[in-house]
Order: sequence, then structure tokens, then C-alpha cells
Amino acid sequence: MKDKQKRKKERTWAEAARMVLENFSDAPMTPKQILHVIQTKGLKEMRGTAPLACLVTMLHSQVRGDRVKNSIFFKLPGRMSLFTLKVIIHTFENSLIRHSFVA
Repeated sequence: MKDKQKRKKERTWAEAARMVLENFSDAPMTPKQILHVIQTKGLKEMRGTAPLACLVTMLHSQVRGDRVKNSIFFKLPGRMSLFTLKVIIHTFENSLIRHSFVA
């Protein structure tokens, strides 16, 4: 019982990746780059032997199929594996639209 009380709620891969893309990046990142920040900042407890495979699987599952509508992640088209947050993409598009009317 004590172990359960001491154990804080662990972050999911999605939560850790979101934190990286929101707080530690101003550009799209590859899964390797995202994992590097997660490890160096200690955003997620690493278990198992293949954390990169877990992160890649989560990211790709979020940008394909039925989950696309509700996903916070966006994979850049035409690029092998560059991911960002949908919010960042919409902000960038809006700033481009505003600048095109000003010019």
C-alpha cells in the first residue's frame, strides 16, 4: 500500500511529447529529438528496452486513422518523421494569413 501511495502518477508518452513540443521546441521535431529532450529533462520514467519504439508507435498512431480528428499531434506531409502540435500549425497559418493582408 505504501508503494502505491508513494508512486506519483506517471506521464504517458503523449503527455511527455506534448510537453516537449510546447515548451522546448520552436520547430517540428523527429521522434529521436523528442525522446532526447524527454530523457534529458526527466519528463517520463523510462522502462523497458525500446523507448524510441514506444514513442514512434504512439506518434504514428495519433496521426493516422480515426484518431486524427482528436489528436494534438500533426505529422508534416512529405517529411519522413517530423511532428509538431496542431495548435502550432494553426497559429503559423493564421500569422501567414495576417501578414499577407498587411503586405
